[in-house]
Amino acid sequence: METPLFSEADDDVAFPKLDATEIEAARQCGKTEVFEPGAIIFKAGERPVDCFVIVSGEVEAIDPSGDKDRVLVRYQRGGFTGEISVLTQRPSLARYRAQSRCEVIRLSAPEVRHLLVKCPSLGEKWMPAFIRRRKMMVEHGFEGLRLFGERSDPATLLLREFMHRNGVPHRWLDTSLPENARLASELAAEPLRFPVVACSHHILLEDPTVARLAEQTGVRHHIPDEVFDIVIIGCGPAGLGAAVYAASEGLRTVILDNMGPGGQAGASSRIENYAGFPAGLPGHELALRAYLQALKFGAVFSAPHCVTSVRCLAEALHEVRTEDGTVVRTKTVILATGVSYRTLGVAGLHELRGCGVYYAATQVEAILCRDRPVHIIGAGNSAGQAAMYLSKFSENVNLVVRGGDLRKSMSSYLSERVELNPRIKIRLHTELRAVEGTACLEKVHLENTSTGETGVEESSGIFIFIGASPCTDFLGDAILKDEKGFVVTGPDVVSAGKWPLGNRTPEPLETSCPGVFVAGDCRSRTTKRVAFAIGDGAFAVTCVHNVLGTYL
Repeated sequence: METPLFSEADDDVAFPKLDATEIEAARQCGKTEVFEPGAIIFKAGERPVDCFVIVSGEVEAIDPSGDKDRVLVRYQRGGFTGEISVLTQRPSLARYRAQSRCEVIRLSAPEVRHLLVKCPSLGEKWMPAFIRRRKMMVEHGFEGLRLFGERSDPATLLLREFMHRNGVPHRWLDTSLPENARLASELAAEPLRFPVVACSHHILLEDPTVARLAEQTGVRHHIPDEVFDIVIIGCGPAGLGAAVYAASEGLRTVILDNMGPGGQAGASSRIENYAGFPAGLPGHELALRAYLQALKFGAVFSAPHCVTSVRCLAEALHEVRTEDGTVVRTKTVILATGVSYRTLGVAGLHELRGCGVYYAATQVEAILCRDRPVHIIGAGNSAGQAAMYLSKFSENVNLVVRGGDLRKSMSSYLSERVELNPRIKIRLHTELRAVEGTACLEKVHLENTSTGETGVEESSGIFIFIGASPCTDFLGDAILKDEKGFVVTGPDVVSAGKWPLGNRTPEPLETSCPGVFVAGDCRSRTTKRVAFAIGDGAFAVTCVHNVLGTYL
């Protein structure tokens, strides 16, 4: 008998045991089934994903993603199957097989959510277990999907970013390397259209759009034809905060985003000033935890969805339309679209975006620049965190700062770390003037503005963090914005003479369109901090309750 990769006795967090009372609680919610030895209980790739509580016998989880199947773990009485796919309702990563005659309790995803809310002790075991198991699988070589594509291909980078942002396990194989090109050629007799997405040796997609990949991986969900209580546009900290509070308080909630959970915070290598996490945590991990929290309470997420308009209808309803023609009707809307980093007016940057010019510094971008010089443009916390993170991959990190004082715009603790890091060279009074490169970035031209001295340096990546603009263009003139494009709310709407209702005053976070609220960085007069954005999202839900008359 094959020895499993993990043992239930190895990790109490990943593999907790349910006691008799908890097993009985699961039985009340689910359906009892019996399987004979060797029977397949659940197939890999199947969805929606059910969860199984083992009453007797033994069930093994099998990883089919590599060249050869391997047993991950064997569950015995009191154990339960699954990881975060149970909540995200994406295809099952593992195949479950009865090792012996076994009795199990089958729970659907809605039944799991009901059970976790009904029985807090189960939530304390299951949620950490789901998160820990996914992390263990990835750390121990779980491949998931295989993505074949060249490092200099923007389409490949976009697919990698989408899968990273949405927690889709995958392995990228750079086809500019001969061994990976050979593996790709063995997938099919005919020439392939890259990038290619495969599962083990089976081709799933050739040159897919992000939307097509989202459908294949289950990230894009069907949105029911019903009237929601809230549609949240944007899945950064403000949107996630709103989703958690709205769903937990019984409001029927759907969240739309053009990429996936996290927003700008999700692209941050580490957030160290968020209360309660003294060691800091990656922005992606913070987003994942909030995302799963909202799913637990029944929120509906779907990406990618590029919203093109928000329209007020009669009878206090609103209509949200997306680029692909999706129409969602709702009683209220929360705008949480955040901001995007501004571009530099340097010739050639746009053409090299994704081929050496980046606006995020996660593992996806960092491994493209391993052991080669990089240049970070900016002097705020995002630039500082990017420099610290990239210094793990390169010993030649250049922080290009237009001003003469790093501490003027960067937190004290972070600027001190940057200054003490021997791998980071701080270039004060310096600006990017030009770039060189055809297929990808090769060189940068820098000027020291205090001396007038110019120079040309090799570079594998320019990371731009120079301030941000609100993502509100899609609103047009339908909703009042300030001169910089940030959405105006509450008393400022009234003072501008743009509030259309005379029978009530607007809520503090309500826009000039009654029933449409805004939270986070895209709102006028906000503090651009993760904690503030999450709190703003929660406050927006309070405003929604007040308007709907549902606040208890």
